[in-house]
Order: sequence, then C-alpha cells, then structure tokens
Amino acid sequence: MSCCRKTNIAPMTDRHRMRIRYLGGRPVEVQGPITGRQYRFSGLERLQLVDPRDAVTIVRNREFRVEGLVQLPDTETSSPHVEE
Repeated sequence: MSCCRKTNIAPMTDRHRMRIRYLGGRPVEVQGPITGRQYRFSGLERLQLVDPRDAVTIVRNREFRVEGLVQLPDTETSSPHVEE
C-alpha cells in the first residue's frame, strides 16, 4: 500500500519548452549554457520559449521566472518568441 497518490506524468522530450518571463526593462540577450542558443528578452518581448536544459540556469537570475511548460507540435520547430 502506498502513502502517495500516483500520477501519470510523461517524461519531457526535445519538443518541450519552458515559458520564461523577463521581469526587467532593458533589452538583454542570454546565451543558453547547454544549447548555446541566444535568447533575446526586452520590455516588448518578455515571454520566450526556452529549452528546459537552459531554463534551469536562466531562472537563477531573479529577473526571470518560469510561467509554464509547453509541448511543441510535431511539425513545429522551437520558436524563441511567444505571444502573451
């Protein structure tokens, strides 16, 4: 008998992206430490889709926060900008 409720959580794949919000005002470019990808944030482009491997490090900065996880459709490649 288990004390905890079991959930059906699927593992993350290469189609998953973290929704990261930039809380600062000045434009900033962040290089993902794992993928090497450049993520551009600004007051106008605050919300970006970020590879989860890069997101772990990016959100250590208090000017960024995770707002969710999305799974990209099979046919779509990753897009750095997300409509708010």
